[in-house]
Amino acid sequence: MNQRISLLASVGVALSLTSMSCGLEPEEEKIPFGYDRDFDYLSVLKSSPEYAFEPTQGYPNLTYQDPANDSLIELRTAYDLDTVAGAGDDLSKIFNLLRWAHQSLRHDGARVGPEQENSLSILQYHDEAGNGVNCVMMAIVLNEAYLAMGLKSRVIHGNARDWVFNGEWHAFNAVYSYTLNKWVFIDPTNQAYFTDDNGTPLSVAEIRDFLRRDIPLHLNDDADYNGSPLDAGDYVHYLSKNLYRFSSTVHSAFGNYWMFHLPEGADRAYFHLDPANEAQQGLGVATNYFTSNPDYFWKQP
Repeated sequence: MNQRISLLASVGVALSLTSMSCGLEPEEEKIPFGYDRDFDYLSVLKSSPEYAFEPTQGYPNLTYQDPANDSLIELRTAYDLDTVAGAGDDLSKIFNLLRWAHQSLRHDGARVGPEQENSLSILQYHDEAGNGVNCVMMAIVLNEAYLAMGLKSRVIHGNARDWVFNGEWHAFNAVYSYTLNKWVFIDPTNQAYFTDDNGTPLSVAEIRDFLRRDIPLHLNDDADYNGSPLDAGDYVHYLSKNLYRFSSTVHSAFGNYWMFHLPEGADRAYFHLDPANEAQQGLGVATNYFTSNPDYFWKQP
């Protein structure tokens, strides 16, 4: 049975996520570096402007690497991902690969990871150096495992509103399920996903909307952080900070996220989704496309 999370109340556990607001205007806020457990991120998310749904003619299409890529084949073979994924439907494969990635890696937000930011290097670095890796590295590993198995997947960079941002953000995955005909939110750092009251897995966009409208959602029971059970209320509070705006690469492929170690001559291109009139700065040394049209950012592959 999943953990039922209501922003009004939960079964057996009160989850008061809106009671910590300090009531100051944005320019008066004093927010420490990192994640502040006492800050009312949810109210900030609820106050977000709506999306503009502006035209996006001339923007490139989001693309996904073919599983026949040599590096993806190497990953699939080296880690026997066919066995890991199993023979079930795409949802079964999505969750099996989530558990594999989560259990193969330990999270350490203070570690940048290897210079080559791809799944093979990250897994080797983790095993040989004995170091944990940050959320970006974990999302890269899972993203490339999904691509290797023919699933359309993206690393999503989730961030706060501009005046709330203080150097802390979160990376997770959006993977497309043809069984559900929609994207599904997957967090390998916390082995986490959400469902609605009917048990249907939720997309990133749906989770954001549920939080804004106080609609109950359910965290999977086996969600955990480095082997410790994940507290549903704390996790929702944390995500309410990092579901304000989003970024992802234009082309989802092996070794192309390049967040910390930028190779010489790298051709980086990113899409950014923001509320109306709140375009973010984008990533440096990159081609940045900005939109306030969620239909474009989350369109079917």
